[in-house]
Amino acid sequence: MIEKKEKYHTRLLLIFDMAAAIVALPLAYYARNHLYDLFGEMISSIVNPVLYPLQSYFWFYLISLPVFLLFYYYNRNIRPAYRFRNLPRKLLVIGEKILVVAFITGFVSFLFKLEVSRTLVLLYLSVIVLLLVLTRVIFILTHKGARNGYRRILVVGNSPQVFKVGEKIRLYSDRGYTVLGYVTNQDPAAHNPVGEQILGDTEDFKDVLSRNVVDQVIFVGSSKSDLKIFEQIMLICEEQGILTRLSLDFFPHVISKTSLDFIENQPFLTFSPVPEQAFALMFKRMIDIVGATVGLVLSIPFFLVTPLLIKLSSRGPVIYKQVRCGLYGRKFVLYKFRSMIDGAEDVLWEIKHLNEMNGPTFKMRNDPRITPLGRFLRKTSIDELPQFYNVLKGEMSLVGPRAPLPEEVREYRPWQKRRLSVKPGISCLWQISGRNEIDFDEWMKLDLEYIDKWSLWLDFKILLLTIPTVIFCRGAR
Repeated sequence: MIEKKEKYHTRLLLIFDMAAAIVALPLAYYARNHLYDLFGEMISSIVNPVLYPLQSYFWFYLISLPVFLLFYYYNRNIRPAYRFRNLPRKLLVIGEKILVVAFITGFVSFLFKLEVSRTLVLLYLSVIVLLLVLTRVIFILTHKGARNGYRRILVVGNSPQVFKVGEKIRLYSDRGYTVLGYVTNQDPAAHNPVGEQILGDTEDFKDVLSRNVVDQVIFVGSSKSDLKIFEQIMLICEEQGILTRLSLDFFPHVISKTSLDFIENQPFLTFSPVPEQAFALMFKRMIDIVGATVGLVLSIPFFLVTPLLIKLSSRGPVIYKQVRCGLYGRKFVLYKFRSMIDGAEDVLWEIKHLNEMNGPTFKMRNDPRITPLGRFLRKTSIDELPQFYNVLKGEMSLVGPRAPLPEEVREYRPWQKRRLSVKPGISCLWQISGRNEIDFDEWMKLDLEYIDKWSLWLDFKILLLTIPTVIFCRGAR
């Protein structure tokens, strides 16, 4: 309820901020010309009369717009109750944005020796500040208007958690929410040390409604048996047109995110332990397609030279095909440049006892099956270039946990199988954290950490860190 509105307001502010940055340039350009027309003689000694065409300064957008986006992604995960709400704090955040834009603008103009009107830059930043402050003032006035109609909330439940829920609601009093009181069967002396207002027990709920003005009712359960008690109360609320909400804390889940879905008009409560951001996941797929296409194009020289070297150095196919497990264990064929002798899997049993990696994965520092050329291909990660084709087919992603072998998956412990809940990738936290230098359990924990903290920004960060990891051959064998 509250958090959803907070996210809506944050996204709306982002749109206003981006619009302000776009509109500010032509306004500043016009103001700069108008000021020179009015005070040209007075300021001619300090202001250059020549100003390039407006389109010459469009590179300002390449600085200000990404900065505002980065601030949005940085702040969006802050708990809504602790976001800066009053105007002085909002002005502080605006000042931080403008300082970053000013610093990058100055640095870029110096680095590329660009002819930039300092007056125009100053006016551009000033106009942005004015527009951003104006939007914040409008938002604050809007919320103050909302507070004239407080939403009076009644918290119902037979668990001590009802009082904690009330405390959380009070954090949003400036958004127009107020706790009217509590309906509970709990002993006030034992579970209500702060003296919250208890209006009655669940059997008296109808009388409580008749004596008070109630806008919303929140149900806080301690067990599934509470649902039977809540059922009758919910019907009373529905009959009187009162909005009701049900806390889901008594359902056993630790890492899953809860959402409500519908099939036709049938509601379903969903517990998802994996990312379910539809737009972000669609954007991730677009990045995969573009990135894999660019990767294949840039790899053309390697695809011309490497097969020839493989054929000259050892017998066997150029491309090594191996069945791996993808999303939720789906089997697919993974492609790599062959780096081992032909028939390497058939002789694995002979050296299985020399495994240097704990867990089901086989890793050996001086694996005798690897050819001299293959050792170089692995060290430089050239052997993995054909996997761009797997990414284009949708079997893999640029970023994601390593695709395991089916026999490895069969030996996974239950908690390790969750790493199969996202598409495997060419690079992930494991690759940039030491690869073969870390043990199996730590590897699995890194994959689960990636799933739990997933965002487009995390993918971008991993891709950037993969470049030096590959160049300097860190942790590769």
